Amino acid sequence: MPQQEIVHVTPEEIINFLLEEMEAGMSPSYYSNLVPSVYDVYLYIDDLERLRPLEQRIREEAVNALSEKLCQLNRTHEPKLKLPLAAKKKRQKRYETLGDFTVEFHENTDDDARENPLVIHSNFPSSQTLSDDRVGTLTERISKRRADGQVLTTTATTTATPTERSGNIDTRRASGIVYANLDYEDDLGAHTYQMTKDLIKIGRGSADRWVDLKLKAKKDVSREHLQIRRDPATGHFFIKDLSTLGTTVNGKRVPASIQQVNGEEVDNNVEVQLPDKAQIGLAGVITVDFKAVKQR
Repeated sequence: MPQQEIVHVTPEEIINFLLEEMEAGMSPSYYSNLVPSVYDVYLYIDDLERLRPLEQRIREEAVNALSEKLCQLNRTHEPKLKLPLAAKKKRQKRYETLGDFTVEFHENTDDDARENPLVIHSNFPSSQTLSDDRVGTLTERISKRRADGQVLTTTATTTATPTERSGNIDTRRASGIVYANLDYEDDLGAHTYQMTKDLIKIGRGSADRWVDLKLKAKKDVSREHLQIRRDPATGHFFIKDLSTLGTTVNGKRVPASIQQVNGEEVDNNVEVQLPDKAQIGLAGVITVDFKAVKQR
């Protein structure tokens, strides 16, 4: 049986897919048609490494193409004749973005990445953006172009909290009270994350696995590695291990919560109480210093 030929993703294909996604992801408003301006491109590792030297050029051309498409949409839908105000029966909406176009490239670490070599997440910019992290509740489109050319589109709603990269830490943020601070160092350097909600997930993340605290680390760290939950009634924290290679608290292994049953993952909801001050180890690769913030 002849081996199936591998078709690599090209820069032109990426840009054309971005243009399709821009128009498909439009959200009509009362006075305007809002189009997404934030795009995350997930590529299979072979394509990502092959295109890495061209990444900046692809990004520049993509932003230019998106801007030209936006202008074209506005020209196409402008009325050809300037009618008197009384004669206008339909409001002419302009196509607008809520911020500058941004295009970022990531490795698709999903198990089916080879079968879905090009995945694009599109959404609108949040009210506050800190590095690669997003804040608030986001509804984003996820479009996958399979190796056979078929396009699949879904939507995902996620809630995220910000990651502080450096500087002084406030005990309160606009998004709410800070319940805990998490200090860690990954491949991008040292960071401090502020936990402002009662449940967060930590890991490498992926095209279809959202985590609140996204780590840049090797694959020993799982895409969804662990969960930290705060009980609002008592203020106590609990940790759940969701990983393949394990989680430790102050050097002691946390019982695994995920079990393989008939080839499928089953979460047995096993969690243990997390001390107010603890050192959390992820697969022996990354250490997170957890410290609860005393509430007044």
